Amino acid sequence: MTDRGDHRVDRALLLTFDDRHVREWAAAAPLFRRYGARVTFFICEPDRLDRDDVRLLHRLADDGHTIGCHGLRHERAPEFIAAHGAGAYLAREVVPALESLRRLGFPSRSFGYPCSARDTSTDRLLLTLFERLRGGVSADRRADPSLAAELHVPAGDIAARRVLLGCSVDSGRGAVAYGDDLTGVETALRRTADDGGVTTLYAHGIADAQEANHVTPARLEKLLALADGMSLPCVGFDELP
Repeated sequence: MTDRGDHRVDRALLLTFDDRHVREWAAAAPLFRRYGARVTFFICEPDRLDRDDVRLLHRLADDGHTIGCHGLRHERAPEFIAAHGAGAYLAREVVPALESLRRLGFPSRSFGYPCSARDTSTDRLLLTLFERLRGGVSADRRADPSLAAELHVPAGDIAARRVLLGCSVDSGRGAVAYGDDLTGVETALRRTADDGGVTTLYAHGIADAQEANHVTPARLEKLLALADGMSLPCVGFDELP
């Protein structure tokens, strides 16, 4: 397995999870430890976390995982701003979430866009509050080998790249399965392992089945094992230069 102490920040997988599936994430902690993986959890609705959720999130943070912000009510940034303005978006959706996380003991430095909905104007706005943002590409492209060109960030660009694009590795939602072809994702990981740099991926819950978006434990372990076999460390957003 990859030695956590020897990881190189200029060569890494950035695996992220969205929303507030805290109990499922905590249940996967032994799997993360097995592969020396540190990931990023982007939390929405932090004011709705219960005491056990907060306790488990602190345990995950103590394991070295990053806790980021995902908004107060999971609003799509461009649509909200078009309807209510940039000031209202910060005042009603972003700042309350950020302050709630801080009160709980999580001073979040990164933001994951809900539904990956973003544009250059939202990036400029949110980069006044966060060090890095995570957007996304269409999950329909994850079987496309050319996806690597969009996901892979060269090592020399990491420090300056403040908006990172990820691709979903979720297995399904409810009765809908998303398919097993992750050729584009795997190509991006191989390119990152060979050339250095980072590749960003995202999922939501961790379960064999549930109504929300989720990745199965088997798929999650396959991805972690793939990265480990390439000597590609899995690190959190807070570890980036």
